[in-house]
Amino acid sequence: MNEDQSAARFMAVVEQISKTAPVALDATGAALIAAVHLGIGGDSRSLSNKLGIAHALVLREINALSGQFLTIVKRDARTQRTWVELTEKALSLALSASELVLKPSLSQIE
Repeated sequence: MNEDQSAARFMAVVEQISKTAPVALDATGAALIAAVHLGIGGDSRSLSNKLGIAHALVLREINALSGQFLTIVKRDARTQRTWVELTEKALSLALSASELVLKPSLSQIE
């Protein structure tokens, strides 16, 4: 799978998470959930770099999602780097979104 296909699939997972979330999630929040789920990053700095989003915006979204969708497992007070994990609710949401988007369609099987 080339980079364009990977990016398109990632964005499809983000869109599916946004659509099926039990509360309104903006694209940034859905992207963070998808990225953590797919192993793209587990801390605010790597998520910021990989997704091309300012670190301050990632930190703000992590704080907004904390508790319901993300669990903060560690913070570096000097750099503000924050490590996160998905809550059970976010994991369930991400798994169902990934399954819908990533499973091969009938046209891909033939």
